[in-house]
Parts: sequence; structure tokens; C-alpha cells
Amino acid sequence: MSSKAPQIKKRLILDTARRMLVERGSEDIILDDIAREAGVAKGTLFLHYRSKEELFGAVFADLVDQLGAELDRAAGSGLKEMRLLTETVRVILAHFDRYRDFTSRFAIERFPGCGERLHGRLMAHVARNRRAVVGILKRCSSDGLAEFKEIEFAAIVLFGFCRSAMLHKAVQGREGPLEARAPQVARMFLRGAGAAP
Repeated sequence: MSSKAPQIKKRLILDTARRMLVERGSEDIILDDIAREAGVAKGTLFLHYRSKEELFGAVFADLVDQLGAELDRAAGSGLKEMRLLTETVRVILAHFDRYRDFTSRFAIERFPGCGERLHGRLMAHVARNRRAVVGILKRCSSDGLAEFKEIEFAAIVLFGFCRSAMLHKAVQGREGPLEARAPQVARMFLRGAGAAP
């Protein structure tokens, strides 16, 4: 068996669980259903995840970590000032758009199917992405783009602007990629954060 086979099966399980969470909600899913729809043996599913809660936690963590990897690439891109901020916004918007079926179903403080035991671990993944954005905003600030008075809060506001752009797209029924709005969202964020471009 290829060393990639377990990772491929794990990805298949996570993608199937995410889709089923959107379609059914966390209460109406049993692990047998996920294994069957993913085309894996139930034993394979239990090899990776011991419970439904652990699997759902992995689904959320996976999506948050994917965004974190994309933010790291933006931070290491060599871009500066407005180009770096716009790229950061584009990355967030593209991620939200790619997983809009899922991200629109939960708020940041609520992870369906995940109890208190996993909540803290999941919030640590979210906090890591916030720290990545704080680092990017610090770079933008040191490059002379803007001076953020409350940079931790500014990072949260940036995510909020991106979620608002996703909501606007849904309400307006707009076609096309959400990331095309990145320059506009970045400019609005700078004005809203009280920092002049």
C-alpha cells in the first residue's frame, strides 16, 4: 500500500463528513453513514477518528488549518504595503468562497457536533490564524501602509469585513469569485480601522 493511501482516505473521510454536516447537521449523522459514503471501511474511519465528535473537530480544524497555510504563503510572498494587505484579503475571501456551504453554517464560537472538550483546541487553531493576520498587519504597518492602534482587534475586524463580503455576495446573488472584491474590501478595511492608506 502506498504511503499516500492513508492520507487520501483521511482526506476522503474529512470531505465526506464536511459535506454531510452541511446536508444533515451534526445530530443526524452516524459514523457508519460517513464510512459508507466515503467508500471506506468503518474500521478505517475508526483508525483515524475514535468518535463522531473527534471527526467533526477534525473537519473544523482542517478548514481552519488550510486557511492558516494560505495565510503563511501570503506572509512569505515578499509583497508589501497595500499589495500584501490585498493578497491577505484575497486569500481569506477565496477560502470563505471555496467553503461557503460550510462556513456559512456556523459562527466562530459554535462548532456543531463538538463539545467543550474540543472547543478549546479548535479555538487555538482559530487563534493561530488571527496571530498570522496580526503579523501581516504589523508588516503592513512597518512598511508604512497604516498604523493600527489596536492591531489584535484590527485582525478580527479584517475577518469580519471578509465575512460581510461573503454575506453581501449571497444577499445580492452575485456571480463570480468573491476574491475579486479583495481590493475593495482591503480599502474599506483601512478606512474602517481608522488607518489612512
